[in-house]
Amino acid sequence: MTLDERPHATNLRDLLLEVRGGYVLHRPILVDVTPRAGHGPEHTLERTLTMQLPALGEPQLAAELAGCAFVLIGANKLHASTEPPMTIGRSRRCDVRIDNESVSKVHGSIGFDDARGYLVVDENSRNGTRVNGETLAPGTAAPVYAGAQVAFGDATFVFLDPPTLRKLARLAT
Repeated sequence: MTLDERPHATNLRDLLLEVRGGYVLHRPILVDVTPRAGHGPEHTLERTLTMQLPALGEPQLAAELAGCAFVLIGANKLHASTEPPMTIGRSRRCDVRIDNESVSKVHGSIGFDDARGYLVVDENSRNGTRVNGETLAPGTAAPVYAGAQVAFGDATFVFLDPPTLRKLARLAT
């Protein structure tokens, strides 16, 4: 498997099993916890909206998010700081495409800064970008950490970085 190859998994449980089986993940993911009928446990969104960093050893967190879909933020390669921020939106031109009417064509971006880590920016979207419930001013960068809740309009995600995914992979069954 080359570094640039995407994982075969379609949900978090399968991704964690791939990581546990030797797949090396260099980029963070966004786990889709957008509430919709028939999608994941009903209490997942409520649980992830807390302002506290989830306990990594807590089996319930992995179990609640296990069936949720995810998106890889960028090509799976090292040196995130040398890459331009990844655009997020409804447009096919965006690096990460979110099929949700509340998401602008180019809604936001996620980039990496050596000093501050991963950063989310609202790109002057019509329905706003929120990190842990706090609305971002357009053009303002907000740091995100493992377990942070990030919303682009009504599309809601949990941000997980590679070290956290490796820890969760050890718990995966």
